[in-house]
Amino acid sequence: MIARIKRKIDRAWFNFRCSDIFNTPPIKCDPASDVLIVSQLHHPDMTMFMLAMKSFARFVKPQGFVIVDDGLLPEDRHILSNHFDTIRFVPSKGVPVGACPTGGCWERLFTLSQENNDHYVIQLDSDTLTLSEPTEILECLAQKRSFTLGTSTGRETVGFSDAARFAHMSTSNHVQSHAERALANYPGHEHLKYVRGCAGFTGFAKGQLLPEKIQEFSTQMEKLIGKAKWHEWGSEQVTSNFMAANAPDSLVLPVERYQFWSPKVDNAKAMFVHFFGEFRFMGGMYVRQARRVIQQLSA
Repeated sequence: MIARIKRKIDRAWFNFRCSDIFNTPPIKCDPASDVLIVSQLHHPDMTMFMLAMKSFARFVKPQGFVIVDDGLLPEDRHILSNHFDTIRFVPSKGVPVGACPTGGCWERLFTLSQENNDHYVIQLDSDTLTLSEPTEILECLAQKRSFTLGTSTGRETVGFSDAARFAHMSTSNHVQSHAERALANYPGHEHLKYVRGCAGFTGFAKGQLLPEKIQEFSTQMEKLIGKAKWHEWGSEQVTSNFMAANAPDSLVLPVERYQFWSPKVDNAKAMFVHFFGEFRFMGGMYVRQARRVIQQLSA
C-alpha cells in the first residue's frame, strides 16, 4: 500500500513539473511520409505520452499518429487533436484480435498489423524519451528495415533452440519465460529466430507484420504452454519479439544508445531512454530529462 501511494505521489510530482509540455508548439505531420506512429494510451499517461511523442517526432516526422484508446477522457482527445495535426483514435475494445488473447496490449499489436499494410509502423511507448537524433532509426526508415528495442539479455537475434536454452537457465513463472522455454518445441523451429527484446519501441517495414503470422504464432504457443498461461500479460511482447526477429534484416537497437533507465545506468551517450516500471521515477532522472526536452521544444 505504501509503495502504491508513493507511485501516485511520484506521478503527480512528475506531471506537475512537466506540465509545460502542454504549452509547446503542436506537431506538424508530413503527408508525404509513409511512417505511422502507433501507441496505446489511457488518461493517467497523458503527460508522459506528450513527452514521448513530441521528443521523437522532432526527429522523425510521421504521416500521422494512431492511438489505441484504452481509457481517454473526451477532453484528452481534444487536447491531443490540438497538439498533433493528424491523429486517429481507435477504441481498444473495438480492435479484432481473432483467437488471440485480449488485453495486455494485443489490441495495440493488431492495430499495428492493420496499419502495416500501407505504412512503416512504429510502436512507441509513453514512458520513453528521445534525447537526440536516433541515427539507427533514421537509417532503418531509409532502408525499409524493421527494428526492435534490445535488452541486456537480448542484444541480437538467435535461433529458437538457443533462445530456449537460455530461458531454461531461469525458473521464472512469467509467461515470457514459459514461452521462451517452449520455443525448442515450436514446429519448424530450426528455421526461426527470436530476440529477447522489448515491444515498447519497435518498427516494422511495410508488410512485415502480417496478422495471419501473429495468429499462427499465438495458436502454436497456446498449444505449447496452455491457454491460461499464454493469456497472461506479457504474451504480446513475446509475439512482437518473434515478429521483429523474423522480419528480413531486422535490427536490434544497441542498448548502449537505446537504454532502459535504472539508477546504475549512465545515459550520457543515450539517444533514447525507456523509463519503465519500478525505476521510472527513481533518482529524478526522468523529470530532469523531460524538462530538458520541454526547453528544447519551446526554443
